[in-house]
Amino acid sequence: MKLRSLALGFILAASSCVASAAAFTVALTPTTPGHLTASFGDTPVLGSFTDVFTFTPTLTPGSSASAYFFNFSLDGNYNYDPNLLVTFSSANLNGTPFSINNSIPFTQAGAYVPSTGGPLVLTISGTSYGGSYAGVVNVTLAPVPEPATYGMLVAGLGLLGVVARRKRSA
Repeated sequence: MKLRSLALGFILAASSCVASAAAFTVALTPTTPGHLTASFGDTPVLGSFTDVFTFTPTLTPGSSASAYFFNFSLDGNYNYDPNLLVTFSSANLNGTPFSINNSIPFTQAGAYVPSTGGPLVLTISGTSYGGSYAGVVNVTLAPVPEPATYGMLVAGLGLLGVVARRKRSA
């Protein structure tokens, strides 16, 4: 009986040390033509965590994105409060790693992705001591060609074909 209680206690203790993982879907909203933005954040459970934010809509290839997030470990009187601390161990935006500064009482991280496309995914890992964090993502969409641009391309290729045919027959 004692061995069974000891084993059960060990299993419960080990399961409490498992890292927490959370997934979020965040909508990007237009700010000006060709630009989108979104804010995000979380109050992770105590201990290790990994949060994954997927932003919608999917980006056109050649778009650029930047993200920044932070944690203040200050109470209402601007005093350091360890119960509000979150430290970040890693973060990446579509595989681009963040520059992270875990100086207490203000932890921060930021990254810029000059060219990306498809789904925009932000993954943040760290340790929570009871605090929360927040941030913002800004996107500049790649320009999408107008239908007239494709028409000009086809006309130009046709002209090149006519010139090549004349040269060949002459």
